[in-house]
Amino acid sequence: MKKCASCTKDLPDAALHCVFCGAKQPPAPAVQGGLAKTAFGYSNEMMEQLKGAQPGVPPQRQQAPSQPPSQAPRPHSPSQPPYSGLAPVAAPNAATVFVTGGPPAQPPQPANQAGAYNIPPPPQQPVNQAAFMQTAVAAPEPYRPSQPLPNLQPPGSPGQPGMGIQGPPGSFTQAVPPPYQGGQRPGQAAPAGRPVEPWKHALPLLMIIWGAAALVAWAAPVHISPLHFAWEGLKEAPGTLKILALLPPAIGLLGVVLGLIPMAMLPRGILATLIGAAGFVVPVVMSGALPDWHLLAPIVGVAMIVPGLVVRSRYVDSLFARLLVTFGVIAVLVPFVIPEHGEIPLIMLFKSLIDGHMHGQQLLIVAMVVFVLLHFIVWLPGPSTAGSALFAWAWMLAPAIIFGFSISEHLDQLAEIAKTNPAALVAWVPASTFIIFAGYGLASVFGKQLE
Repeated sequence: MKKCASCTKDLPDAALHCVFCGAKQPPAPAVQGGLAKTAFGYSNEMMEQLKGAQPGVPPQRQQAPSQPPSQAPRPHSPSQPPYSGLAPVAAPNAATVFVTGGPPAQPPQPANQAGAYNIPPPPQQPVNQAAFMQTAVAAPEPYRPSQPLPNLQPPGSPGQPGMGIQGPPGSFTQAVPPPYQGGQRPGQAAPAGRPVEPWKHALPLLMIIWGAAALVAWAAPVHISPLHFAWEGLKEAPGTLKILALLPPAIGLLGVVLGLIPMAMLPRGILATLIGAAGFVVPVVMSGALPDWHLLAPIVGVAMIVPGLVVRSRYVDSLFARLLVTFGVIAVLVPFVIPEHGEIPLIMLFKSLIDGHMHGQQLLIVAMVVFVLLHFIVWLPGPSTAGSALFAWAWMLAPAIIFGFSISEHLDQLAEIAKTNPAALVAWVPASTFIIFAGYGLASVFGKQLE
């Protein structure tokens, strides 16, 4: 044995390279020819004498040095790469067997001597310790579950406090997608105050209910004794009167049909707006003249207030809904703030209220002005609706409120009116139907633009 010239490890005397560090070693000192021995313990001279002493065996002559036989390649399995002096590549979960004690010791090579075979020893390559780590068993087949596993999120992922290193060992949380809220599309976050199609079911239901109510109001008898209906006598009526008489039932019937037909939200809202607005536009067109601006301005204002309030009730952060209500309030109040004959009508109304010289219709006008001024509450920040839905229904039922206020002075005659003229008690239904159709229809159109 000798020491490695580099790492001082014990090596055989005939080693030309260190099996540990791969450093080249100085050649071993030559041994006298008489002392050189074969693998069986006999010297070369003694082997020659024994061969010559046998009868019939010619003495062996010295042969030319031959090349060492090439080593046949070691067969390898398809799962393992061929041996290249490095660690074999195996599956990470394959069981292994570690050979302790390092590589097997190489047998000492006999030194060359005169007359011996001049066969140079094969060069030795550095051996890696990891090359002796052999795989004991083949890698197992990958697990293929019969059913798909749930989407498990590893601990320590973002957005999960208390998980990861700080969480319990082996804790996994199943990732659950967010629910589909308010018509929210998958993979998209719904912004604050922006629902999707909030009147998808309310609008067709209102069209069916109030369309049927308009038909019932038109079918109510005008007189009980003798029994008389509104459609009687239309044959002799002029064409303009026929159109005005048939307009409420036509709009009611269209409302019922359009409410029952499956339809997208935007076209349904447009059609509801058109048939609702027709209840006010057609009589004006048939008359051939626009009403006085004192009446036209409040009508335009109400046409902006009602859809603005409906939109504000669901889109609580919408600036457009607030501006629409504000412009409608200004349009309603314009006839009361523009001076006439040197006096402002609104101031004159409050003076009459203070003096106690106000009756009937004037009280109703003052109440309407105060109610309109309360609409500025829509500028309250969200998520409060600021009573927008309640204010909107007050405008949509305004014909019924006006009718009730006007008949309050004749309550003793209410039973008589119901017996003689039942149609008079439901005369406000067509006007409310037109406002509801136009208000909710226009709000649906505006809402699609705000999604």
